[in-house]
Amino acid sequence: MRACPHPADQRQVLFPAQDYITGHRFEVIQCGACGFAVTLPQPSGAEMATYYPAGYHGAAGGRRFPGPVEWLQEALYARRVRWVESVAPARGRVLDVGCGRGLLLREFQRAGWEVRGTEMSDGAARYPREVLKLPVEVGSLEALALPVGHFDALTLWHVLEHLPDPRVLLAEVHRVLKPGGAFLVGVPNFGGWEARLARAKWFHLDVPRHLTHLTRPALSRALAEAGFRAQGWSGFAPEYDAFSFVQSALNRCGLRHNLLYNFLRGQHAKVLPGTPPPAWQLAVTLLLAAPLGVLSLPATALAGWAQQAATMTVLATKTEH
Repeated sequence: MRACPHPADQRQVLFPAQDYITGHRFEVIQCGACGFAVTLPQPSGAEMATYYPAGYHGAAGGRRFPGPVEWLQEALYARRVRWVESVAPARGRVLDVGCGRGLLLREFQRAGWEVRGTEMSDGAARYPREVLKLPVEVGSLEALALPVGHFDALTLWHVLEHLPDPRVLLAEVHRVLKPGGAFLVGVPNFGGWEARLARAKWFHLDVPRHLTHLTRPALSRALAEAGFRAQGWSGFAPEYDAFSFVQSALNRCGLRHNLLYNFLRGQHAKVLPGTPPPAWQLAVTLLLAAPLGVLSLPATALAGWAQQAATMTVLATKTEH
Protein backbone atom coordinates (compact mmCIF):
# COMPACT_ATOMS: atom_id res chain seq x y z
CA MET A 1 0.00 0.00 0.00
CA ARG A 2 1.37 3.41 -0.98
CA ALA A 3 1.29 6.33 1.45
CA CYS A 4 -1.27 9.06 0.79
CA PRO A 5 0.37 12.15 -0.82
CA HIS A 6 -2.15 14.46 0.93
CA PRO A 7 -3.00 16.37 -2.28
CA ALA A 8 -3.03 20.16 -1.94
CA ASP A 9 -6.60 20.53 -3.21
CA GLN A 10 -7.90 18.23 -0.45
CA ARG A 11 -6.15 19.85 2.53
CA GLN A 12 -8.00 21.82 5.18
CA VAL A 13 -5.73 23.75 7.55
CA LEU A 14 -6.75 23.15 11.17
CA PHE A 15 -4.15 25.33 12.91
CA PRO A 16 -0.46 26.33 12.78
CA ALA A 17 2.01 24.67 15.17
CA GLN A 18 5.64 25.11 16.15
CA ASP A 19 8.32 22.61 17.10
CA TYR A 20 9.22 23.44 20.71
CA ILE A 21 12.80 22.19 20.19
CA THR A 22 13.86 23.88 16.93
CA GLY A 23 11.25 26.62 16.62
CA HIS A 24 10.41 25.51 13.07
CA ARG A 25 6.84 26.19 11.98
CA PHE A 26 4.35 23.65 10.61
CA GLU A 27 0.64 23.27 9.94
CA VAL A 28 -1.77 20.59 11.12
CA ILE A 29 -4.16 19.83 8.29
CA GLN A 30 -7.07 17.50 7.63
CA CYS A 31 -6.54 15.43 4.49
CA GLY A 32 -9.71 14.79 2.52
CA ALA A 33 -8.04 11.95 0.60
CA CYS A 34 -7.12 9.68 3.54
CA GLY A 35 -9.13 11.28 6.33
CA PHE A 36 -6.15 11.67 8.68
CA ALA A 37 -5.02 14.89 10.35
CA VAL A 38 -1.35 15.30 9.47
CA THR A 39 1.64 17.57 10.01
CA LEU A 40 2.88 19.53 6.99
CA PRO A 41 5.46 19.92 5.64
CA GLN A 42 6.62 16.41 6.47
CA PRO A 43 10.42 16.16 6.86
CA SER A 44 12.24 13.52 4.84
CA GLY A 45 13.97 10.65 6.60
CA ALA A 46 17.32 12.46 6.72
CA GLU A 47 15.68 15.72 7.81
CA MET A 48 13.66 14.00 10.51
CA ALA A 49 16.84 12.85 12.27
CA THR A 50 17.66 16.51 12.98
CA TYR A 51 14.43 16.85 14.99
CA TYR A 52 15.64 14.28 17.53
CA PRO A 53 18.30 15.96 19.72
CA ALA A 54 21.13 13.92 21.19
CA GLY A 55 19.40 13.57 24.55
CA TYR A 56 16.03 12.50 23.17
CA HIS A 57 16.56 8.76 23.71
CA GLY A 58 18.64 9.26 26.86
CA ALA A 59 22.02 7.77 27.73
CA ALA A 60 22.35 3.99 27.49
CA GLY A 61 23.08 3.59 31.19
CA GLY A 62 20.82 6.31 32.59
CA ARG A 63 17.16 7.03 33.20
CA ARG A 64 15.07 9.29 31.01
CA PHE A 65 12.63 10.06 33.83
CA PRO A 66 12.60 9.93 37.66
CA GLY A 67 12.63 6.44 39.19
CA PRO A 68 8.97 6.46 40.38
CA VAL A 69 7.79 7.31 36.85
CA GLU A 70 9.71 4.42 35.32
CA TRP A 71 8.48 2.11 38.11
CA LEU A 72 4.89 3.10 37.26
CA GLN A 73 5.57 2.39 33.58
CA GLU A 74 6.81 -1.11 34.40
CA ALA A 75 3.72 -1.88 36.50
CA LEU A 76 1.38 -0.68 33.77
CA TYR A 77 3.29 -2.54 31.06
CA ALA A 78 2.89 -5.76 33.05
CA ARG A 79 -0.89 -5.21 33.05
CA ARG A 80 -0.85 -4.64 29.30
CA VAL A 81 1.03 -7.89 28.76
CA ARG A 82 -1.74 -9.70 30.64
CA TRP A 83 -4.33 -7.92 28.46
CA VAL A 84 -2.58 -9.13 25.31
CA GLU A 85 -2.42 -12.66 26.72
CA SER A 86 -6.20 -12.63 27.19
CA VAL A 87 -6.71 -12.79 23.40
CA ALA A 88 -3.41 -14.10 21.99
CA PRO A 89 -3.52 -17.61 20.47
CA ALA A 90 -0.46 -18.64 22.51
CA ARG A 91 2.28 -17.27 24.74
CA GLY A 92 4.73 -17.54 21.88
CA ARG A 93 6.53 -14.96 19.75
CA VAL A 94 5.94 -11.23 20.23
CA LEU A 95 7.32 -8.33 18.20
CA ASP A 96 7.43 -4.79 19.59
CA VAL A 97 7.81 -2.39 16.66
CA GLY A 98 9.45 0.86 17.74
CA CYS A 99 10.24 -0.63 21.14
CA GLY A 100 11.94 2.50 22.53
CA ARG A 101 13.64 1.75 25.84
CA GLY A 102 12.34 -1.83 25.68
CA LEU A 103 10.40 -1.73 28.96
CA LEU A 104 7.24 -3.26 27.49
CA LEU A 105 9.28 -5.89 25.67
CA ARG A 106 11.04 -6.79 28.92
CA GLU A 107 7.69 -7.40 30.61
CA PHE A 108 6.75 -9.81 27.82
CA GLN A 109 10.07 -11.58 28.34
CA ARG A 110 9.44 -11.87 32.07
CA ALA A 111 6.04 -13.40 31.31
CA GLY A 112 7.68 -16.15 29.24
CA TRP A 113 7.34 -14.82 25.69
CA GLU A 114 9.98 -15.14 22.97
CA VAL A 115 10.65 -11.45 22.33
CA ARG A 116 11.95 -9.36 19.46
CA GLY A 117 12.02 -5.60 18.96
CA THR A 118 12.72 -3.02 16.30
CA GLU A 119 13.91 0.58 16.29
CA MET A 120 14.77 3.08 13.59
CA SER A 121 18.34 3.91 14.63
CA ASP A 122 21.27 2.45 16.54
CA GLY A 123 20.96 5.30 19.05
CA ALA A 124 17.34 4.44 19.79
CA ALA A 125 18.18 0.73 20.09
CA ARG A 126 21.16 1.22 22.40
CA TYR A 127 19.36 1.06 25.75
CA PRO A 128 17.29 -2.11 25.13
CA ARG A 129 20.27 -3.80 23.53
CA GLU A 130 23.06 -2.83 25.93
CA VAL A 131 21.23 -2.45 29.24
CA LEU A 132 18.25 -4.82 28.97
CA LYS A 133 20.04 -7.28 26.63
CA LEU A 134 17.01 -7.58 24.35
CA PRO A 135 17.17 -8.62 20.67
CA VAL A 136 16.41 -5.38 18.83
CA GLU A 137 16.90 -4.89 15.09
CA VAL A 138 17.28 -1.55 13.33
CA GLY A 139 15.08 -0.73 10.36
CA SER A 140 11.48 -0.39 9.31
CA LEU A 141 9.23 -3.43 9.64
CA GLU A 142 8.79 -3.55 5.87
CA ALA A 143 12.56 -3.50 5.26
CA LEU A 144 13.18 -6.37 7.70
CA ALA A 145 11.11 -8.70 5.49
CA LEU A 146 10.01 -10.97 8.33
CA PRO A 147 8.20 -14.29 7.63
CA VAL A 148 4.45 -14.38 7.00
CA GLY A 149 2.37 -15.30 10.07
CA HIS A 150 5.41 -15.54 12.32
CA PHE A 151 4.19 -13.78 15.49
CA ASP A 152 1.48 -14.56 18.03
CA ALA A 153 1.35 -10.93 19.16
CA LEU A 154 2.63 -7.56 17.99
CA THR A 155 2.67 -4.17 19.71
CA LEU A 156 2.83 -0.62 18.34
CA TRP A 157 3.16 1.44 21.51
CA HIS A 158 2.97 5.11 20.47
CA VAL A 159 4.46 4.47 17.04
CA LEU A 160 1.70 5.12 14.47
CA GLU A 161 1.70 8.87 15.13
CA HIS A 162 5.32 9.03 13.90
CA LEU A 163 4.37 7.76 10.42
CA PRO A 164 3.21 9.75 7.37
CA ASP A 165 0.55 7.11 6.63
CA PRO A 166 -0.15 4.43 9.30
CA ARG A 167 -1.99 2.22 6.80
CA VAL A 168 1.30 1.14 5.21
CA LEU A 169 2.62 -0.27 8.49
CA LEU A 170 -0.76 -1.78 9.43
CA ALA A 171 -0.73 -3.81 6.22
CA GLU A 172 2.71 -5.22 7.10
CA VAL A 173 1.62 -5.97 10.67
CA HIS A 174 -1.29 -7.99 9.27
CA ARG A 175 1.12 -9.95 7.08
CA VAL A 176 3.53 -10.99 9.86
CA LEU A 177 0.87 -11.86 12.48
CA LYS A 178 -0.66 -15.31 12.78
CA PRO A 179 -4.43 -15.63 12.16
CA GLY A 180 -6.09 -14.59 15.39
CA GLY A 181 -2.87 -12.94 16.55
CA ALA A 182 -3.10 -10.17 19.16
CA PHE A 183 -2.31 -6.59 18.18
CA LEU A 184 -1.87 -3.86 20.81
CA VAL A 185 -1.86 -0.23 19.62
CA GLY A 186 -1.43 2.92 21.70
CA VAL A 187 -1.57 6.46 20.24
CA PRO A 188 -2.36 10.03 21.30
CA ASN A 189 -6.05 10.84 20.92
CA PHE A 190 -6.39 13.86 18.62
CA GLY A 191 -10.16 13.74 19.12
CA GLY A 192 -10.02 13.92 22.93
CA TRP A 193 -11.01 16.87 25.10
CA GLU A 194 -7.43 17.87 25.86
CA ALA A 195 -6.32 17.91 22.24
CA ARG A 196 -9.31 20.01 21.19
CA LEU A 197 -8.83 22.52 24.01
CA ALA A 198 -5.04 22.84 23.85
CA ARG A 199 -4.59 22.60 20.05
CA ALA A 200 -1.02 23.75 19.23
CA LYS A 201 -0.19 23.77 22.98
CA TRP A 202 -1.17 20.10 23.41
CA PHE A 203 1.70 18.10 24.89
CA HIS A 204 1.10 15.12 22.59
CA LEU A 205 0.96 17.15 19.36
CA ASP A 206 4.79 17.16 19.20
CA VAL A 207 5.25 18.33 15.61
CA PRO A 208 7.07 17.32 13.47
CA ARG A 209 8.00 14.09 15.27
CA HIS A 210 4.28 13.26 15.23
CA LEU A 211 3.22 13.22 11.60
CA THR A 212 -0.28 11.72 11.87
CA HIS A 213 -2.85 12.74 14.49
CA LEU A 214 -5.44 10.04 15.04
CA THR A 215 -8.98 10.10 16.36
CA ARG A 216 -10.84 6.99 17.49
CA PRO A 217 -13.03 6.87 14.32
CA ALA A 218 -9.95 7.27 12.09
CA LEU A 219 -8.00 4.55 13.92
CA SER A 220 -11.03 2.23 13.98
CA ARG A 221 -11.47 2.61 10.23
CA ALA A 222 -7.77 2.06 9.51
CA LEU A 223 -7.67 -1.10 11.64
CA ALA A 224 -10.79 -2.55 10.04
CA GLU A 225 -9.51 -1.82 6.53
CA ALA A 226 -6.20 -3.53 7.37
CA GLY A 227 -7.97 -6.68 8.58
CA PHE A 228 -8.18 -6.30 12.36
CA ARG A 229 -11.13 -6.63 14.72
CA ALA A 230 -11.06 -4.49 17.87
CA GLN A 231 -11.52 -6.55 21.04
CA GLY A 232 -11.36 -3.67 23.51
CA TRP A 233 -10.52 0.01 23.93
CA SER A 234 -8.98 1.81 26.90
CA GLY A 235 -8.48 5.47 27.81
CA PHE A 236 -6.53 4.49 30.91
CA ALA A 237 -2.85 5.29 30.41
CA PRO A 238 -2.02 7.33 33.53
CA GLU A 239 1.69 7.63 32.83
CA TYR A 240 0.73 9.54 29.66
CA ASP A 241 -2.60 11.16 30.46
CA ALA A 242 -1.99 12.70 33.89
CA PHE A 243 1.28 14.30 32.87
CA SER A 244 -0.13 15.45 29.53
CA PHE A 245 -2.94 17.24 31.40
CA VAL A 246 -0.41 19.11 33.57
CA GLN A 247 2.02 19.98 30.77
CA SER A 248 -0.70 21.03 28.31
CA ALA A 249 -2.21 23.33 30.97
CA LEU A 250 1.20 24.87 31.65
CA ASN A 251 1.75 25.37 27.92
CA ARG A 252 -1.63 27.11 27.67
CA CYS A 253 -0.53 29.48 30.45
CA GLY A 254 2.17 30.84 28.15
CA LEU A 255 5.14 29.30 29.96
CA ARG A 256 8.07 27.85 28.01
CA HIS A 257 6.61 25.00 26.00
CA ASN A 258 7.22 21.62 27.68
CA LEU A 259 9.49 23.14 30.33
CA LEU A 260 8.33 20.74 33.06
CA TYR A 261 8.86 17.77 30.72
CA ASN A 262 12.42 18.89 30.06
CA PHE A 263 13.05 19.52 33.78
CA LEU A 264 11.95 15.99 34.72
CA ARG A 265 14.09 14.28 32.12
CA GLY A 266 17.42 12.86 33.27
CA GLN A 267 20.70 14.77 33.15
CA HIS A 268 21.65 13.29 29.76
CA ALA A 269 18.12 13.33 28.35
CA LYS A 270 17.38 17.05 28.10
CA VAL A 271 15.83 18.24 24.86
CA LEU A 272 15.35 22.02 25.14
CA PRO A 273 18.20 23.85 23.40
CA GLY A 274 19.83 27.23 23.98
CA THR A 275 19.81 29.53 26.98
CA PRO A 276 17.74 28.28 29.93
CA PRO A 277 14.47 30.20 30.42
CA PRO A 278 14.26 32.84 33.17
CA ALA A 279 14.28 31.40 36.68
CA TRP A 280 10.79 32.74 37.33
CA GLN A 281 9.39 30.53 34.55
CA LEU A 282 10.73 27.37 36.16
CA ALA A 283 9.57 28.58 39.60
CA VAL A 284 6.02 29.21 38.34
CA THR A 285 6.05 25.90 36.47
CA LEU A 286 6.96 23.96 39.61
CA LEU A 287 4.53 25.98 41.75
CA LEU A 288 1.60 25.18 39.43
CA ALA A 289 2.60 21.57 38.76
CA ALA A 290 1.48 20.25 42.16
CA PRO A 291 -2.14 21.55 42.12
CA LEU A 292 -2.48 20.70 38.44
CA GLY A 293 -1.24 17.20 39.23
CA VAL A 294 -3.95 16.76 41.85
CA LEU A 295 -6.56 18.11 39.43
CA SER A 296 -5.34 15.79 36.69
CA LEU A 297 -6.47 12.67 38.57
CA PRO A 298 -10.25 13.27 38.46
CA ALA A 299 -9.99 15.06 35.11
CA THR A 300 -8.23 12.19 33.34
CA ALA A 301 -10.45 9.59 35.01
CA LEU A 302 -13.54 11.43 33.73
CA ALA A 303 -12.01 11.80 30.27
CA GLY A 304 -11.18 8.09 30.14
CA TRP A 305 -14.70 7.14 31.23
CA ALA A 306 -16.14 9.39 28.48
CA GLN A 307 -13.68 7.99 25.89
CA GLN A 308 -12.14 11.46 25.57
CA ALA A 309 -8.72 10.78 27.11
CA ALA A 310 -5.46 12.28 25.87
CA THR A 311 -4.36 8.84 24.65
CA MET A 312 -6.14 5.71 23.54
CA THR A 313 -5.23 2.04 23.47
CA VAL A 314 -6.91 -0.66 21.41
CA LEU A 315 -6.41 -4.43 21.59
CA ALA A 316 -7.31 -6.09 18.30
CA THR A 317 -6.97 -9.49 16.64
CA LYS A 318 -6.08 -10.38 13.07
CA THR A 319 -8.87 -11.45 10.77
CA GLU A 320 -8.66 -12.55 7.16
CA HIS A 321 -9.52 -9.98 4.53
